[in-house]
Amino acid sequence: MLSCLLVLELLMAAPPAEAAPDPFHWKVLGLVSSVDVSDRMNVGGIPIRFQVYTSREKVERLIQYFATAFDEAGFYIQRQQPRLSAEPQLTALDTRTFTSYTVILRPQPGRLTEVVLGEAKLGELQPVGSSSLLPVFPGAANALQGNFEGAQTLTYQVAAKELQVRAWYREQLTHAGYKEESPGLFRRGEQELQLSLSSGKGGLQVVLFLKTAGEPPPLAPSP
Repeated sequence: MLSCLLVLELLMAAPPAEAAPDPFHWKVLGLVSSVDVSDRMNVGGIPIRFQVYTSREKVERLIQYFATAFDEAGFYIQRQQPRLSAEPQLTALDTRTFTSYTVILRPQPGRLTEVVLGEAKLGELQPVGSSSLLPVFPGAANALQGNFEGAQTLTYQVAAKELQVRAWYREQLTHAGYKEESPGLFRRGEQELQLSLSSGKGGLQVVLFLKTAGEPPPLAPSP
């Protein structure tokens, strides 16, 4: 599964091409292989998709190539690029469709480079129905929900103690028919839910990851 951090990075943008029928499918210099990832993804109500390529070209050559391609496509490129990861990356925005594009480059063994191309359709933002949300601890802030093929994610911050949040989720999920197989790992039939907690400057960071072989029934917060 693509890490939650990478998905959040892709929300900041992805690749373009004005002449191609589908701007998302871009020519990659020195292409060795490519992997199409399911486009059934939604994070915070924003449709996203991405592709992963392997190239023989160096990171420096590829970053310049995509910078030129973005510019020629007429996309807006911010001079001071936000950095969400250590890997070299470039973001651009198609102001006509309000679609952002990001390319993330990762050096690989054998003098190869992994090229992750992501697209976020900011102009197609849709409200996330509350009935589909995983249970949210009272007082949560900066909640972000993601819907992927066979999986759901929920992240947020809350000003509460870890033991308090764990106890609350244990009660909520047990009431919903889940059994805790190990600390933070709950299962109900073919559904597996992982609860991860970590402390930070903004409070307790809560991450829920629900994967299932079928469509999961809604888990709404208690009134």
